[in-house]
Amino acid sequence: MSQLTEFSSFAKSSQKNIVNPSVRNVVVYTRVSGKEQADKNLSLETQKKTIEEFAGRNQMPIAAYFGGTYESAKTDGRKEFLRMLTYIKQHKGKISHILVYILDRFSRTGGGAIKLAEELRDKYGVDIIAVTQPADTSNPGGVLQQSIQFVFSKYDNELRKQRTIAGMKGQFEKGIWVAMPPIGYDIIRREGVRKIVVNDTGKKIRKAFVWKGEGMSNQEVLERLSAMGLKIYKQKLTKILKNPFYCGLIVHGMLNGKVVEGTHEKLISKELFLKVNEVSRTNRGYGVPHQMERDEVPLKIFIKCDDCGTPFTGYLVKAKNLWYYKCRKSGCKCNRSAKELNAQFVEMLNAISIKSELIEPLKVQMNLIWKELNKENESDLKAYQLQLAEVEKKMESIEERYYVNNEMTKEIFEKFHLKLQQQRNEINHLIGKMGNGISNPESAIEKALQLSTELATVWASSDYSRKEKLQKLIFPEGIIYNRENRSFRTTKINSVFSLIASLSSITGENEKGQNEVNSSLSPSVPQAGLEPALTLLSTGF
Repeated sequence: MSQLTEFSSFAKSSQKNIVNPSVRNVVVYTRVSGKEQADKNLSLETQKKTIEEFAGRNQMPIAAYFGGTYESAKTDGRKEFLRMLTYIKQHKGKISHILVYILDRFSRTGGGAIKLAEELRDKYGVDIIAVTQPADTSNPGGVLQQSIQFVFSKYDNELRKQRTIAGMKGQFEKGIWVAMPPIGYDIIRREGVRKIVVNDTGKKIRKAFVWKGEGMSNQEVLERLSAMGLKIYKQKLTKILKNPFYCGLIVHGMLNGKVVEGTHEKLISKELFLKVNEVSRTNRGYGVPHQMERDEVPLKIFIKCDDCGTPFTGYLVKAKNLWYYKCRKSGCKCNRSAKELNAQFVEMLNAISIKSELIEPLKVQMNLIWKELNKENESDLKAYQLQLAEVEKKMESIEERYYVNNEMTKEIFEKFHLKLQQQRNEINHLIGKMGNGISNPESAIEKALQLSTELATVWASSDYSRKEKLQKLIFPEGIIYNRENRSFRTTKINSVFSLIASLSSITGENEKGQNEVNSSLSPSVPQAGLEPALTLLSTGF
C-alpha cells in the first residue's frame, strides 16, 4: 500500500470542497406575499427574529439580508430574490446556507425550486434551511424531504390561484369589476363600499367619444385632448374607443365571451359606443384602413391623385424589394416609385427654403406684421374666450344629460348640440384669427424662420411620425400629384411659410426662384391667417 503513495497526486475525490467546512456564513431571505402585509409588518419581523435566533444557536454568522418586502413566489424573477442569488455567485465559497422562515418563503415554483436548490448545492455549495422545517440535505433522504415540501408549496399555490380565479369570475358575472379599472376611472370607498367612478380624465375621454361619434379623425381627437392637457398615443386612443367598459359593460377572458352589465359608473351611452365603433369600421376620413407606418412611404395618404382626388397608398413589390405609391381608386393606374417621389418632395421643400442670413431681417419684418395685426385684438380676445367657456360648459351639460343620464331625447339633444357646436366653431374661428394660444410670438416666429432654412434636411432625417407632422404643418390640405407632367401642386400652404417666402423676395432673396415656386405651388394661398399658423408652430413641431 505504501508503494502507491507516489500516485496520490493523481487521485480523484468525490468531494467538491466548494465551501470550506469552517465557513458557516449565511444569508437571510424574508418576504411576504402582499403589499398590505409588508405595510403592516404582519410577518417580516417574526421571520427575521426567528431566523436570527436559529443562526445564533447554531453559530452561523449572518453575512447579508435580502427580501424584507413583498414579493410573489410564483416565479423566481423577484428583484430581491435575484439580488440574493447574484450575491451568492459573487461570493462563491464564502456562503454556506440560505436561511428562510419556511420553504414557501423561498419559492412556490415546485420543480423550478427543486432545480434551483440542486444548482445552489452543486455549483456553489449552498444549502437552503427552512428554520421551522429543518431538513438535512447532506443526504438523499433530506433532499427528498425538502423536494416534497417544494412540491406541496407549488400545489398549495395552485389551489389558491384556482380559488382566486373562481372568486374573480363570480364577481365579474355579477357585474363587479375587481381588477384595475381603465384610464378615466378611480376606485373610491363610500360608506365602506368599493365603487368605480369617473374622474376628471374620464370627462375628457367622454369628449373624445363624442368627437369621434361626430366623424372626427383620431389625429384631430388626439390634438384636442392634448390641448386640454391629456396626452395619449394613437394606439392607446384606439384601445379606449374599443373598450365597452366605458359604456357600462364588462368583458373579460374569464367570462368566456360573455358580456355582462357592470355596476360601475358608465362614461357614455351604449348607443354612442356603437356609433363610434361603426365610424371606426367604415374608416371615415381618408377611407384608408389602418396600416403599419413605414419609413419608405411617408407621403401615403398625404398625396392625392390629380385625376380623381383619391389619396395614395404605399405598397411593396417583393420581387424587386422596392416600394411604390399608387392611387387607391380601382382602375386609376396612377403609381410612382416611392424613392423618386420622396426625392421630388425633398426638392420641393428645398425650393421654399430660405438662406440663414435672412433670418434676422425677416424676423424684424414679421414681428412688425404681428404687432400690427394684434393692436386691437386683446380686449376682443378675452371676450371671445369667456363666450367659448360658456358654450363649452353648456355642451358638457347636455352631453352628460343625454349620453350618461338619458334625461334628454335624441331630437332635443341634436337640436341644441348642433346649435352650440356652430357657436363654438364660430368663436374658435374668430379666436384663431387673433392668434389664440401664442404666449411668445417672437419665439414662434424665430422657430418658423429657423425651420424654413432647413425644411428638406429636417424632413429627410426624421422618422415617419415627425415627417408626417412637418408635411401637414407646411401643407395643411396635403399635396396633389399630376402624373402627366410628374409635378406637385397644392391648394394651401401654411400662411407663415407663405409670408416668409414673400418677404424673402422683398429682401432680395430670389436666387432659388422661391417666389415663382411658391406661386406655382399655391396659386390661391390666402395671405391672412398668420396667427393660427404661428399657433401650430408655438405648440411644438
